[in-house]
Order: sequence, then structure tokens, then C-alpha cells
Amino acid sequence: MTGASASPQTDITTTWVVDQIDNGIASIEVDGGTMISIPRAMLPKGAKEGDVLRVNIALDPAEQAKRLAQSAAQIAKGGTGGKGNITL
Repeated sequence: MTGASASPQTDITTTWVVDQIDNGIASIEVDGGTMISIPRAMLPKGAKEGDVLRVNIALDPAEQAKRLAQSAAQIAKGGTGGKGNITL
């Protein structure tokens, strides 16, 4: 599926075009419309202006469960690690 739709998706594939890279920031055209800025380090090695990228965005339930378990363990030890509130 390309782009976002009104119904929830488990994963989305979108097309990015690298418009410009300047001072470590890449300007990206998403699906022929919206422009976003991302750190250059997020692009594949060797990506340059004009390159077309296929990007897949997907949920990762296993990683989410792992992180929630780590947060619960941290709370059980009596703290938030000095980084603010944790909501489970």
C-alpha cells in the first residue's frame, strides 16, 4: 500500500525522494507531496539528492513488549532513571 488511508494499517510503504542534503539534514519529498526533514544519518549509505527510496513503516509488537517489560522492571526498582514519568 502506498501512502496513508483512513483505515488503520499494520504497515505502510511510501516513496521518498531526496530533494536536498545540507549540513547533515536531508529534505525529503514524501509520496510526491509533503516535505519532511530528517538527519542525513537516517538515509541509506550513499544516498544522494535525486535518489528515490522505498520506505516501509511497520509496527514492531515484540520490541514494544520488550520495552514495556523493561519500563515495568525499572518502576519495580523504584524509579524512572531520572528521565521523567513512565506510563504503562
